[in-house]
Amino acid sequence: MRSFQKSIYSFFIVLALMLTPLLTAQTFRGGIAGTVQDSSGAAIPNARVSLTGTETGFKREMVTTGSGDYSFQDLPLGDYSVEVNLAGFASRKVDHVIVRPGQVYALDIKLGIAAENTQVEVNADAIAVDTLSTTNTSVVPEKAVSNIPLNGRDFTQLIKITPGYNGAGSVNGARTNQNNWQIDGVDNNDIFHNSQGSNQGGVSGVAGVTLPIEAIDQFSVQSQGNAEVGRNGGGQINMVVKSGTNNFHGSAYYYFRNEFFAAKSAFLAPTARTPKIRNNQWGGSLGGPIIHDKLFFFINYERQKYIIGAQSAATEPTDQWVNKAKTLLAAHNVPVSQTSMNLLTALWPYGNKPGAATTNNILDPRPQNGYSDNVVGKIDWNINSKQTLSARAFIGSGRQLGNAGTNIYEYYQLAPTHVHNYAVTHNWMITNHLSNQALAGVNYFGQTFNDNVHNQNIPALGLNTGVTSPSLYGAPTITMNPFDQVGVTPPLGRQDYTGHVTDTATYVYGKHQFRFGGEFRRNYVNLLYQRNIRGNFTFNGQATAALLPATGTGPTAYANDASQDSGAKDYTVRTLADFLAGYGSSGSIARGQLQRDLYVNQWDIFAQDQYQVTSNLTLNYGIRWDYSGPVYATNGSLSNFNPNSASGYSVVGADIATLYPRRYTNVSPRFGFSQKVTDKFVVRGTYGLYFDLPNLNGFFDNRPGNGASAGVQANNAGPNPVFTVSKSSPYQIITGVDPLPSSGATFGVSSVSSGFKNAYIQNFNLNTEYQLSRNTVVQLGYVGSVGRHLFNLRDINQGALSSTPNTIVSPTTGQPCTPTPTCGVSYLQYSRPYFSKFPTLTAINQYESSAGSNYSSLQAMVRTSGFHGLTAQAAYTYGHALDNVSGTRGFAPQDSRNLAAEYGNADFDIRHTFNGYIVYEVPSFSSHFQRLTQGWEVNSFMTFYTGKPVNPKTSANNSGVGEFQDRVTKVSDSSSVNRSFQRNSSGTGFVQWFAPSSYALPTAGTFSSTQRNSVYGPGFATVDASLIKNTTLHENVKLQLRAEMFNIFNRLNLATPSSMGNYNSANFGRSTTTVGDNAGAPGLGSGEPFNVQFAGKIIF
Repeated sequence: MRSFQKSIYSFFIVLALMLTPLLTAQTFRGGIAGTVQDSSGAAIPNARVSLTGTETGFKREMVTTGSGDYSFQDLPLGDYSVEVNLAGFASRKVDHVIVRPGQVYALDIKLGIAAENTQVEVNADAIAVDTLSTTNTSVVPEKAVSNIPLNGRDFTQLIKITPGYNGAGSVNGARTNQNNWQIDGVDNNDIFHNSQGSNQGGVSGVAGVTLPIEAIDQFSVQSQGNAEVGRNGGGQINMVVKSGTNNFHGSAYYYFRNEFFAAKSAFLAPTARTPKIRNNQWGGSLGGPIIHDKLFFFINYERQKYIIGAQSAATEPTDQWVNKAKTLLAAHNVPVSQTSMNLLTALWPYGNKPGAATTNNILDPRPQNGYSDNVVGKIDWNINSKQTLSARAFIGSGRQLGNAGTNIYEYYQLAPTHVHNYAVTHNWMITNHLSNQALAGVNYFGQTFNDNVHNQNIPALGLNTGVTSPSLYGAPTITMNPFDQVGVTPPLGRQDYTGHVTDTATYVYGKHQFRFGGEFRRNYVNLLYQRNIRGNFTFNGQATAALLPATGTGPTAYANDASQDSGAKDYTVRTLADFLAGYGSSGSIARGQLQRDLYVNQWDIFAQDQYQVTSNLTLNYGIRWDYSGPVYATNGSLSNFNPNSASGYSVVGADIATLYPRRYTNVSPRFGFSQKVTDKFVVRGTYGLYFDLPNLNGFFDNRPGNGASAGVQANNAGPNPVFTVSKSSPYQIITGVDPLPSSGATFGVSSVSSGFKNAYIQNFNLNTEYQLSRNTVVQLGYVGSVGRHLFNLRDINQGALSSTPNTIVSPTTGQPCTPTPTCGVSYLQYSRPYFSKFPTLTAINQYESSAGSNYSSLQAMVRTSGFHGLTAQAAYTYGHALDNVSGTRGFAPQDSRNLAAEYGNADFDIRHTFNGYIVYEVPSFSSHFQRLTQGWEVNSFMTFYTGKPVNPKTSANNSGVGEFQDRVTKVSDSSSVNRSFQRNSSGTGFVQWFAPSSYALPTAGTFSSTQRNSVYGPGFATVDASLIKNTTLHENVKLQLRAEMFNIFNRLNLATPSSMGNYNSANFGRSTTTVGDNAGAPGLGSGEPFNVQFAGKIIF
């Protein structure tokens, strides 16, 4: 009940934020249009064209224009009949005209002269060439959505079928977060990441909540669109939810899989058992009439529950470990800290409890797990012959628990997820030639992250972290290798509300079809990213020796003590001894209030004309204006770096009006043409400029690892200043005393460029489409794009190249001296451009819009429907994507002063991609035993692509500039490396994809000359298949049994080699796991080892 109330509340609270009536763009529906002619080809004006929905009784009617044209736009998806009547001509009726999302069915009708009451009735082609639209739209029909085997029953996999999509998540060369996701035309984006809201992963690669496949009618991806399309420059992705009809229909289903039917991962040791891989999804749907031909309903409920993983082995500081460490401390008269003992027993489940002094000393059988409950409801109302109204709600709630860097179950990452999406759509045929579609919707995405157990009051245990609010309670991150970490996940998350209202009008005038309208979005994000608020403390076994007196049992004696036992020199014992003594080696902690209320307003308006110049040539031209306002907070709690300010900061709302300038000049032209060479052959081309909405994590959670603050809300300025204190030298934890005081500390800063602009992509294509038969169409064409002002991050306070300390001028005495320790400042800090004015500022990460990209591709596709029971599609793309940065969050260049040197293959550059699906109804193979020989289906889903580029780096500051993004230098080719499967001493497997000997560290104090992303990792291939048996139980009721087999050839799909960012790692260049495991979905992700899913469905 509380969840329902929260859903309703989120709907109305966001609508209350909408300040202005709104207009819109991109339709999720379809259309039927054409020309009525006589037998000689002359246009027939004033003919009455009637449209009837076969399943719902939906009706529309209009008369042809003076040029014989008619057009029905924004139609609900489904099966229609079209009838044309005019006195003196035989009426003509065309049945089974299928309307799909984002497409216009081109239906030209010829009338013959005949006696009164004569009617000619025919069936439409199963697939027709769209001779009117200039957009590229790929549609997955309901039959394929329902029947192809989808791993995890996750609709996001359907995008793989689209030409131009590659296995890295890019559509036509756009970044992976430049797609616009919608449900029934309503925004389904999480603006923080600019990714889909529903079916977004949480802890693992498994969806946190799922829009049920059972509820999806059709899935479409539109690219290279007209002026209606906006928000992002990649794919416009739409899921259309099923509707009720005049006949009751529905299903009850249960899908399950178990590791018993799965192949074991080759990377596991031969003696290891197959870990638990269990996924269960069950639910039911029902649709039908409330009032015949008038009012319809559809509802679907689905629950997913999964378990992943094997028994975990953790290393904990048990009593035997503690006794060894105490013995070492006692030998040197070092007291044990009571605070440390309090923390030990409170934070580690087996801290100081009985257990062996070995690694992996605690076994825990509890696996990773998750569940979600998902409900979809929809009402459709045919108000009259002119108006329809549709209302739909999707509510999903889930919880995930998974390993996020520790094997201690209490510190697995916990991630509850809630998604609500609502839509109300009104269609009105105002006059014979004027129609309108209005839509209002709300999308809510809420997701938080925390430790599984996070109720510890740390200050009460003696460690003064400054945390006083119970909502922030939990363990700090404590690292003392090889013991497993505690406090892995600080309190993180967001609540993202989007209000979305749109309106599009269509006016048909002669050969012109005008569409105009716009949209408005208002985003509110409750930002809850409390990174490092509990502190981060590291113990490395060296702090105690460093802090002991220099005489007696001093540091030398302590470090070399071998009098107790072999453990006295053991790194593990000394690490634990540091912790028990309360001597840390390094640490950091954030001080201040990090919660923020963020807002973004977006306006878009457009106008376009589809002009049928001749019966064979259609032009589509238009213009769009986009406004995306700067992100702002209500309480002036955002700040920007300002070198002209004495403090180094400008506070938004006090010193500056906005975080970055407002831009009112985002005007984007669109043009397209469609040339019908013959009735079966069409050539079309488009050009369009598309502005992009920035993802908020670039402003508020950007952490490339160079020490700057996480975002502009975490700067030390404004009414809610935040600063992170870091210490890299030994310190002591004293009960109740701040272990990391801020005096003398240096700070990193986040900033936004004063020249920040909206990114834009110019898309262009030229393609051909040919109808081979009434069931089959082929396409071939070129698609390209150019990106400008793409978002990027760089450090404007980057230090100078340096290999050895140089003589500098002391900042305190003004005399020459050697950097740390003599001068009290490092050469890196001294060499930063802003050191003289702001000596305490380290990295200043500036969010900019100065990156660029380009992409070219050849794309081919063939699709067929209803060809002797076969519905299928296959697509091939050869593409090449280049840029100088492929994202913003966590992406930083090797040299922030030379972004051009980063130009190379994009992170998502995949040269060859082939994908497709097959749905085949097997003909009855015997007239006997018909229950056994009829009702069989064979289906398949195939994905193949070549490898993604890799950017080999060293984790060290080899260049001296302090960015930790240094590439290693390629000195030879790795093509001759032995890439056969191997096993290490523990029995686990690996493939050495790149040879470490092929790379070398550049000379210290220099940058690598090797181009970014110059080598490629392993490719990917998987073929999934399903066998379905339908058995009629009653006239309209059937039993469906399914066996879905994933990766039927059990191909080993290698993940990109691990540790490519750490040249000194023993695993450099090695692939040590599969793609799905690497993405957080072992056994459940696409391309994982062979597995079988069984299902039973009752369909009526």
